[in-house]
Amino acid sequence: MKFLSYCSIDTNKPLFIYLPGMDGSGKLLESQTNIWKNFDVRCLYIPPTQMGWEEVTQRLVTLIKDELNLNGNRKIYICGESFGACLALKLIESIPYFIYKVILINSASAFNDRPLLNLGTYITDFMSDFIYRNSTLLLLPFLGKLEAITEPEKNKLLKAMQEVPPKIVSWRLSLLQNFQYKPVQSHPNLLIVASAQDQLLPSVAEGRKLKELFPNSEMTILPNSGHCCLLENKIDLYQIINDYKQLTKSNQQLSYSSN
Repeated sequence: MKFLSYCSIDTNKPLFIYLPGMDGSGKLLESQTNIWKNFDVRCLYIPPTQMGWEEVTQRLVTLIKDELNLNGNRKIYICGESFGACLALKLIESIPYFIYKVILINSASAFNDRPLLNLGTYITDFMSDFIYRNSTLLLLPFLGKLEAITEPEKNKLLKAMQEVPPKIVSWRLSLLQNFQYKPVQSHPNLLIVASAQDQLLPSVAEGRKLKELFPNSEMTILPNSGHCCLLENKIDLYQIINDYKQLTKSNQQLSYSSN
C-alpha cells in the first residue's frame, strides 16, 4: 500500500489525500483539475491483496505520519469516495486529531441497504477474468450518470474496473458487507456529499444518517449526479469544498454573534 502523487510534490500546499473506490488506484480523480492545482495530492493505492479493515487502516495511518514528517504544519484533507469513504470513517476512529477536514462522497457504508449487492460478493468470486472484464460493461449505467461523463472518462472508469482481479473485487465487497464504524464525538470537520441520482447506493439516505451520527457535520446533495460523480464534467469538487468553507465560516460567525 502506498501513496501515488501523479504530479510534482509541493509540501507548501495543504495535503489532500484521496481514498479511492473499488478500483483502489485513485486514477479517477484526474479530471478534478482544480483539486490538483490547489492541493498537494496523494492518491492511495491499495494493492490487489486480501487485507482486512484494521490492516488497511493502520497502514494508511503510517503513510500519513510519513507525510507529516515532510511538513507537519499543514492542513490535511481526507477525501473518501464510495469504498474509500468507509476507509475514511475507519480513519476518523484512529487519528481524528491529525485531520483538518474529511469529505465523504457517496459512502459505501450503505452497502447492506442494497441486499442484491451482497450477491456480487459470491458471483465475482467464481468469475474468470475474461467474464468479469466483459461484465463490467453492464455495470457502467449503475456506476455513473453516463450522459454527464465524457467518453474519455467513461473509458478510464471501465479500465479502472477491469484492472482489479475478480477475486479481489469479491474480497473488497465482503469487506463492505461486514463494515462497521463507531461515530466519535470529537471528529474533524466533516462534509458529506451525496448524489441524488445514485443508481448503485442509497447515498442521500446514507448521507442523512451519517449527518445525524456525526455532530457539526455538513451535507451537500448533488441533485443531478450519479454514483461516480467526480467523473462528471459539471462537478467541481474544489468548488464544493470552498462552498462548505464559506458555510462553516458563516455558521461560526452566527454562533459568535449569538453569544
